[in-house]
Amino acid sequence: MTAGNVGELFLGSARRFPDLAAVAEGDTRLSYAELAHRASAIAGRLIRRGIRPGDRVGLLLPNGWRYGAVYLGVQLAGAVAVLVNTRLSAGEVEHVLRDSGVAALVVDAGRDTGRAAAAPAVCPLWDAEELAAPGPAAADLPGTALGGGDLANLLYTSGTTGSPKGAMQTHGNLVANAGTVGGVFGIGPGDRTLVVAPMFHATGVNSQWVGFLAHGGTAVMLPQFSAGAMLRSLAEERITFFAGVTAMIQLMMADPAFPDADLGALRTICFGGGPVTPSLVPHLAEAFPQARLANVWGQTEATSITTCALGDELRQRPWSVGRAVPGLQVAVHDGSGLGSGLGSGLVPPGADVVGELWVRGPTVTAGYWNRAEATAETFRADGWLRTGDVGRIDADGYVQVLDRLKDMIIRGGENVYSLEVETVLARHPAVAEVAVVGSPDEIFGERVRAVVVLRPGERLTLPELRAWAADRLAEYKLPEDLSVVTELPRTPAGKVLKRALAVPDDAVTR
Repeated sequence: MTAGNVGELFLGSARRFPDLAAVAEGDTRLSYAELAHRASAIAGRLIRRGIRPGDRVGLLLPNGWRYGAVYLGVQLAGAVAVLVNTRLSAGEVEHVLRDSGVAALVVDAGRDTGRAAAAPAVCPLWDAEELAAPGPAAADLPGTALGGGDLANLLYTSGTTGSPKGAMQTHGNLVANAGTVGGVFGIGPGDRTLVVAPMFHATGVNSQWVGFLAHGGTAVMLPQFSAGAMLRSLAEERITFFAGVTAMIQLMMADPAFPDADLGALRTICFGGGPVTPSLVPHLAEAFPQARLANVWGQTEATSITTCALGDELRQRPWSVGRAVPGLQVAVHDGSGLGSGLGSGLVPPGADVVGELWVRGPTVTAGYWNRAEATAETFRADGWLRTGDVGRIDADGYVQVLDRLKDMIIRGGENVYSLEVETVLARHPAVAEVAVVGSPDEIFGERVRAVVVLRPGERLTLPELRAWAADRLAEYKLPEDLSVVTELPRTPAGKVLKRALAVPDDAVTR
């Protein structure tokens, strides 16, 4: 791809594939030519309302074709799209709006806009339906003149470790990631993806919306997730590429209609956004024999995709998230020399060293908006990104993610990686889902707590779980607390929200 920005990337596809379907939602179907005309009209309306290149425009919208069209209009106007999480409280929305300095916030006036209640104190509200109405295309599109280093998105982190920070994603970042989508998965005209992931998430907007439109694919929008609606859409819309968290797939497989659903068009099932237990891989391969399975690891700070285990790679190494995608490097840092020379502490693949995983390449973003200190801590001067994930890399370059650095449990001086323990406990026949966290311990500093969702009709005690896991885990890794819950709390991106797993003492067995 030769395009240097998102606007030109999309318009290039519109020139090559004018009559192909670009987006579908319910009865609404827009070809590339029709979507290009709508997006250009939106850009014209934004420009007439005073939006200039570099201005920030917030989007607080549900998934849908209007979200995609307004997003493209913002890019064609040369503005920066601020993708606001629709599940935030009004106060959290206000924080994002003030932090980013938006010139306006686009909302769906036909839906509950309570979360935007604080917006008028910060910026005007504009209605997405009115913006996306048919109209004359703009005569001049400043966004097509932007360079790869110009900002395209401010995508705020989920805030699992503090207040959300705006990752500055450039046009060059998004173009490079779109190249990864096409190259790694072989996406082209005729491919259809179901956009279930929120559009304020890197998967939804960068890899599915921009990534598919860059190659002539079709994005089918599902405004809200439900297992039944997802299953019907996969079958009726003849989806070829699915991307989402494994919890979505498991819920869909539990739907009574799943055994009879015609999913023959489904060619690739891509999951990420959270740990994938190795035992799940053969189960999914049996349920979807016609599809390639892909385990993807990525970060908002690296635009979207950094590694991928696809097909045979995943079957042979179900513990791995794959190797770095073309153009990117992934390395392990052993924690030494962080304040010294550039690259100090990086170890070669195959060294069997566990440490923080670092990433370098064209999708590493430009830092955090208005956060110089946090940027300096996470984004190194030599281009390496500290991901905050702990793992190892084998001699063939395959990456194993063991834990979040902040989630690692230190028990009596021993490191306990929660994902390693979760992988074992998830194989217990009574366990449907499990998360492992640390809880305070007066003697050892931290103790291992397992929070589980049981399968229907099952019971489980802490001694039973410990006895079952004793042959599979070292003694210091065995859970010392057990909490049984009906569901695990999750972020809008589907990640387990471990900071919310604190439970009352009477809900814990020891």
